[in-house]
Amino acid sequence: MKRDRGLLEVVEGTVTILVDNTVMELIPDSKFIDRLSKPSRSYICEHGFSALIEVEGKKILIDTGSTGVAVMHNLKLLGIKPADIDIIVVSHGHIDHTGGLSNFPAKIIAHPFCHSKRYLETPTGSNYDLTSPDVDRFIDRVEFHRGPVQLAKGVWTTGEVTRKHRWETLNIFRIEKKGKVECDEVLDDQGVFITTSKGLVIIAGCSHAGIINTVEQAINISGVPDVYCVIGGFHLIGPGENKIDKTIEEFKRLNIKKIVPIHCTGFEGIKRISNEMPGEFEYVTTGCRVHF
Repeated sequence: MKRDRGLLEVVEGTVTILVDNTVMELIPDSKFIDRLSKPSRSYICEHGFSALIEVEGKKILIDTGSTGVAVMHNLKLLGIKPADIDIIVVSHGHIDHTGGLSNFPAKIIAHPFCHSKRYLETPTGSNYDLTSPDVDRFIDRVEFHRGPVQLAKGVWTTGEVTRKHRWETLNIFRIEKKGKVECDEVLDDQGVFITTSKGLVIIAGCSHAGIINTVEQAINISGVPDVYCVIGGFHLIGPGENKIDKTIEEFKRLNIKKIVPIHCTGFEGIKRISNEMPGEFEYVTTGCRVHF
């Protein structure tokens, strides 16, 4: 694709994790992380994901968590109102990432498939409904895109991610199309990347496309080979545990400087990354802010 000049402009800013599955207080800050949640100002967590990018005077919200309760409470602690959000990106159409959309009046960037009926199939045969809120409620402010979208100076979505590494695929999701339920590759899954002086900062909601595929997509779109930081859910939980060794091997090959696994990465994935890449691993939960 032809690269816009704005794609390669270097910016500074922050990423704040507003919603993650966990919260941890009383851990010291580091050069990389400010831990905002304190006993007197406790952030709350839930199963889900939401992150706030602040750059060039813009506030970009990636996902909104499961219920809207955590994201609203935690934004209030930051002194940010729903109307202060400039734009929302839906990483993919699962309820633990879209449940709080109705709280915000901002424009929404999403993939056309994000509002389909979705399910998770467990090894025991149970199905869990993951469907997002009815998109018709927000249709007047939703923009559907399959390709990359510029959100602000130096901030872009990856768009629909090319599935180069098929080993990253998990056959556990289902999608309903025209009344029939079929295998769901979660093609609406996308990430967000930021061009910084240290390299790319990449934020992934769940990495259903594969975290390595997502990273390589950001590199290919931006033309920036250096990846400073990868933040988000890597989906190395449950059946995804079979991908842990290969994912770590690829992280090392890509020479990523900071790795921040949260949400659906799972305990085993986070433990293994922290053990095998201790210099790159950063422990982050709800209420943590990263400077870039």
